[in-house]
Amino acid sequence: MAKTRSKPAAATKKDERGSTKPTTKRIDASVPNPPHVFVLPKETSSEARIVTIPDPATDIPSRYLVCPNKGFYEFTKVGAPKREQRSWLLAPDRNQDGTEQAQEDGKDAGYVLQAPNMLVATPVDPLCMLLPSLAGDVESLGQEYLAPSDYLAKLTEHSKQLAHIIHPNQPGPLEKIMESRMEAVCDYMDVGDEKMYALSLPKLVKELVSKARKMTQKGLPASMEDKFVKRALDVPVLSIKREESSISIAADDATPGAESESASEAQSQATDASVTTVTSVSTAATSVALPEDTTLPPSQAVELLRLRVALDFMLASYVAPAIRSKIQPLLKDETVTSIDFSPLDKHLEHVASLKKQAQALRSLSDNISHKRSAVDDEEALDKAEAKKRKKEEEDARKKNTSHGVKQLAKVNTTGMKKMSSFFTKAAAKK
Repeated sequence: MAKTRSKPAAATKKDERGSTKPTTKRIDASVPNPPHVFVLPKETSSEARIVTIPDPATDIPSRYLVCPNKGFYEFTKVGAPKREQRSWLLAPDRNQDGTEQAQEDGKDAGYVLQAPNMLVATPVDPLCMLLPSLAGDVESLGQEYLAPSDYLAKLTEHSKQLAHIIHPNQPGPLEKIMESRMEAVCDYMDVGDEKMYALSLPKLVKELVSKARKMTQKGLPASMEDKFVKRALDVPVLSIKREESSISIAADDATPGAESESASEAQSQATDASVTTVTSVSTAATSVALPEDTTLPPSQAVELLRLRVALDFMLASYVAPAIRSKIQPLLKDETVTSIDFSPLDKHLEHVASLKKQAQALRSLSDNISHKRSAVDDEEALDKAEAKKRKKEEEDARKKNTSHGVKQLAKVNTTGMKKMSSFFTKAAAKK
């Protein structure tokens, strides 16, 4: 047989396509000082800086944006609640060339923030920053007259960073703005060619009231309106929920006449009880009925309460406690504020008394319902015990019955005469 030689197998070409295995990339380690997202005002000066200044109300060092041309800005943190997960995607406004270049390089700088809070720069009145310097020693408040440059120098002493922006001896736009705010709340006297200023508490109160009116022109923010205005003026509804009840008496071993008598007696008792209950409840409702509102109309009460809430918010946020204690008595003086808060105080007292009455009625109705449920529980317990006792007696009677009696009870006695028929007297013979 001739031998044959097989041809060698053709070499397989290697797959030139790349591997399809997924590649993993490690996330970069977190940095100790992550960047923040700021929303800054437009057209600010190139010399604007973020500086650290003591908070005018708490004296805690805080960050502010200071522009030499526009003034002071505080940062308000805006972020979603922790229970609502949100994400932001921020990207620069690229032109066509920039987009193509980024696509060619395949690399684009990015950053992932764990706490995506946005810091929005909102304007704040320079007067708030000046108040600690204007007040100085609270005991000698309003007695010391100083030049504007002296007050600005005091302000820069508390913040060395602010000294690079505010120049007391070289007035610029910001220094002139701050001097104009001094004139609004200070008494002044002319000394030669220069004006000297001293803080006036009545003028400061009038300025705060003016700001509060502007703040409440379009209403307070929704959260403040609901928490401090609507809830405070919410008048409770005074009412008691009544449930009709009847008393039923069950007698198992009573005669029909006795049952009818007991039913009529129970009906009369139920009628008396219902009349008594309705009378007592109606008397209570009459004693706590809503009187006619003669204190304040709702619109006026809401307006006054909004003003008070706005004033309290500004005092707590921008005024130091020492100055606040001096201002509080003046806020109640109608000659200074031109606002009479006494009707609002009476109205709030009236609402508070109604809330106390509603709370008392609520506790009373709860006690009545608890007593009624206790009575119902006792009746149900008595019925259950009677049923259990009856069942036990029947079981005991069955156990005491003899075996013969049990067997006789099973016999079919249909058509049979009773045993008593055999023992009757015989009929008389005719």
